[in-house]
Amino acid sequence: MKQLIIVVAVIFISSCGSNSTEDKMAETDSTVTSDTVYTPMADTARTVEVVRTKGFYIWDVNMEKKTLRKNPALSAADINADSVINGLNKQYENILLEKVSISKDTIKLKIKDSDYLTNQIGSTGAAQYMAQTIINLTSVAGINYVMIVFKEGSHASPGLYMRKDFPGYIIVQ
Repeated sequence: MKQLIIVVAVIFISSCGSNSTEDKMAETDSTVTSDTVYTPMADTARTVEVVRTKGFYIWDVNMEKKTLRKNPALSAADINADSVINGLNKQYENILLEKVSISKDTIKLKIKDSDYLTNQIGSTGAAQYMAQTIINLTSVAGINYVMIVFKEGSHASPGLYMRKDFPGYIIVQ
């Protein structure tokens, strides 16, 4: 419990300053930092990884408005399937994607526990997750198809998806 309080305090203190929240997000979104945290009850230090997940997205997908916003903080070196999967897993902690393989132009993923995706976040939440996942992964060079394997539920189905399955999105600045 004390460790959680320390981590929250470090994040809170680091977010204070004269810049607006949007300026801070633009400056730090793509960074992954490690901070050393000393616990008062122990003589040892531990490293805490602070991840800003938007830095892992190629596109910020808004399913309701049908818009895509390019992530300006993301460098070409950061654009790969593993970083997108990592960002999705950090953003959606209850829906963990595992990369199974990449073969030709298809990435195969699995979700071991799909109950949150398929039955708990509703149809809009599941549709947003699927759009975010497919659009970002098919934006990685060489990936045209995403095969997702999981137990089907009320709001999402496994299968082979491609960018064309999510038509009508426009790019906004």
